[in-house]
Amino acid sequence: MERAFCPLCLRGGKLFTINNEIWNLVKVSRYSDMLQRSDGSRTVGMTDRDTKTIYLADDLRGKFLDRVLCHELCHAFCLSYNVYMDIDTEEIVADFLATYGREVFEIADRLLIELMEVA
Repeated sequence: MERAFCPLCLRGGKLFTINNEIWNLVKVSRYSDMLQRSDGSRTVGMTDRDTKTIYLADDLRGKFLDRVLCHELCHAFCLSYNVYMDIDTEEIVADFLATYGREVFEIADRLLIELMEVA
């Protein structure tokens, strides 16, 4: 069975696979060119489809780090599974996953355990 997340070190980053595609997670300075959008604005997380790399600002911590990582992983999953949608819709989906995803899966896991106990 293919593992969805398989971390290994590579040039200061972490390698992981999505749908048999190898991705790299790299922490960079908040001022890195890798965190500059095409319109010139800056961000704290960026997914590069060409290099299959997720860049995160190295000063992110706690729940905000978790949220940004989940958001960027959503973009990587869309790319790896060829899920195409306009960028505005993809941003809404990524924000939803980053904000509510853990809660959805925690409830689903708890309910599944309860359902299996009944069976």
